[in-house]
Amino acid sequence: MLRQKRVPAVPVFSHVFICLVVFIFVQVSACFAQDTAKKQKGIRIVSPPSQVWVTEKQVFLAGIIADKTVSTIHLTGVKSDSKKGMLAVDKTTFGTLLTLKKGMNTVTLKAGDLKTSLDIFYSPSEGKKKGEIPPKDFTQFFVHKNQSALNCKECHRVKRGKYNFKRVLPVQANCTTGGCHTDMGKQAHVHGPVGAGVCISCHNPHGSNQEKQMQRSGGELCLVCHQAKKEEFSQDVVHAPVEEGCVDCHDPHESAMRFQLKGDGGAVSSLCFQCHESEMFTKEHRHGPVGSGDCIACHQPHASKNPSLLIAPQEKSELCFRCHQDRKEDFSMKHVHPPVVEDCGQCHDPHSSPARFQLHQAGAELCVTCHEDLSPDVYSDMNQAKYKHLPVDEGRCTACHRPHSSEYQPLLAGSLEKLCFTCHDELSDEVQSSHFKHGPVQTGDCTACHKPHGSGHSMLLVRDFPADFYNSYEPGDYDLCFGCHNKDIAKNKFTDTLTNFRDGNYNLHFFHVNMKKGRTCTACHAPHASDQPKHVRYEVPFGAWSYPIDITKTETGGTCVVGCHAPKTYDRKKPQVKPSR
Repeated sequence: MLRQKRVPAVPVFSHVFICLVVFIFVQVSACFAQDTAKKQKGIRIVSPPSQVWVTEKQVFLAGIIADKTVSTIHLTGVKSDSKKGMLAVDKTTFGTLLTLKKGMNTVTLKAGDLKTSLDIFYSPSEGKKKGEIPPKDFTQFFVHKNQSALNCKECHRVKRGKYNFKRVLPVQANCTTGGCHTDMGKQAHVHGPVGAGVCISCHNPHGSNQEKQMQRSGGELCLVCHQAKKEEFSQDVVHAPVEEGCVDCHDPHESAMRFQLKGDGGAVSSLCFQCHESEMFTKEHRHGPVGSGDCIACHQPHASKNPSLLIAPQEKSELCFRCHQDRKEDFSMKHVHPPVVEDCGQCHDPHSSPARFQLHQAGAELCVTCHEDLSPDVYSDMNQAKYKHLPVDEGRCTACHRPHSSEYQPLLAGSLEKLCFTCHDELSDEVQSSHFKHGPVQTGDCTACHKPHGSGHSMLLVRDFPADFYNSYEPGDYDLCFGCHNKDIAKNKFTDTLTNFRDGNYNLHFFHVNMKKGRTCTACHAPHASDQPKHVRYEVPFGAWSYPIDITKTETGGTCVVGCHAPKTYDRKKPQVKPSR
C-alpha cells in the first residue's frame, strides 16, 4: 500500500534520479490509457480490466467519469468497502476495494443513464480446482497480496482542479516499512529505485498482466531507464539472458555484487558458472582472467559484434593483444605461424587446460594435429627413424622452433648454424676455432648432411655412410659423401685425374679405402672443420685411444705423420712409394 508521508532524504546514486525523471514521463501501465476520459461521456474502468482472472480475493477498482456533475456511482454485483455500494466521485475519479467470490464476478457501475460493467474471475487455486478454472479467453491479472485501498493523490498530481494521469509522481512507498519487505535494500549494492523507495518505478500498484505487477515485461522495462543500452543490445551476437530478460543475471532489487549481479559477492565467474559448466574453467593451467574469475576481461556481458560475445575479433590476435602487448613483437617477425594470424585459439584454450600455456594438448601432441598432414615427410622420418633427435624424441618441438613467428624458416629459433650450436657447443668451439670449414658448415646448412627430426642412418645423416672405422668398400655405402664429391675418387688404383692424393699415378684414396678392411672418410678427414688442409683432422678416436695426424703439404705432394703407420711422403711427379706396391 502507498502512503504519502514525510521521510528523510535517501542518498542514492545520480542515475536513480535520472530513472525517476524518466518515469515521470511514462504512463503507469497499459491499463492507464494516454487519452483521458474527458472526451468520453461514459464511465471508464481503468483497473482492473475486464475478462481477467486473479488469485487474490480483494482487488482495488479505479475509474474515471467524464461528467463533472456526477458525485456518486452505484456499484452492484460484488461486495465493496463503499457504504451500500455508493462510490464517491472526487475530481471525476472513483475507487473502492472489491471483495470477490470464487468463480465469475460481474461488476456493474451506474450513474444516472451511464452504465458500464466488467467480468473478473477469482481462482484462489490458480485454476487447479474444479469450479475455479477461468474461461479460456480470460488472461491472468496480477495484483498485490492483501490489497488495500489506494488514493489517487498519492501518485497523481492535481492541477487546475483535475488529476493529471499522464504523469506519475516519484512517491515513496511503504513496502519496506510496512512490515512486509523489511529486509529489502540492505545489501551492498542496491538498485536505484529500491534505494529511493520508489517501488512504483517498476511495479504497478493497481496490478498488471505481468507477474509481480511489473509495469512492462522483461528487458523492455529495464530499457525505460537504461536507454543507452538499447543500441548495445542490438548487435549481432546477443547473450541469451539479455533476450530472455535482464533478471537472469541481475537482481532487480539488491545484491552483494556490483550492478546487482546474482553472484556470491566475489568474482564475476560466480555468476557465469550458474549457467556455464565450471569444468572447462578449472583445469590445472588457467588463463589469468579465468583464474581471477574476471570473465568480462574477454567477453561482453550483453552483446557483441564478435562470436562468443568477445570484446574484440580473434583474427590477427587482436583480442589477445588487448592484454599481451608485450608479446606483439614476438608475433610480428618475418615468418608468422598461420594460427597466430587466424586465431590463437587454434593452439591455446582461452579458459583452462591440463597443458602448460593453456595448450589444447601438451608439446608435440599439439603440433601433430596439423603438421602430420602438412608435413608428411617430416613425420615419416620421426615415426620410422632408427636414430632419433633427442628434442624430437622428447616431444620438445619448441627447442628448435618458435611457436609464434620467426625471422627464419621454418620458424626456427635462430639461424640453422647458431641453433644447432646452442646444444652442440663443443662442436661449435671446434668450428669457430678452425681455419678450414666443410662447405655446408661454411654456409650454415647443417641439413645438407643431417636430418633434424630423425633418420635411418647414424648421426642423423641424410644418406648412407659407414658407422664403423673399418668398412669393406662399396660405393653405395658412401652415398653421403658422394652426393657432392666425385664418386669415382677411390674406384681406380691408378689415375692422373681423379685425385691429387696420389704418388705418381698411384691413387692413395684407393689404397686407404678400396679394400676389404678399408678406412672410412672420417678416419682422416674431419667432417665439420679443421686447421689442416683438406679438413685433415688432428687426431682420430680409435677405441680408448686417439692417434694423431700431421700433414705437411708441398706443391706436388706432402708428408703424413700418423699414429697408424710410419711417416710417409708422396709426390705426384717423383713417386716415393716402393715399385713393388
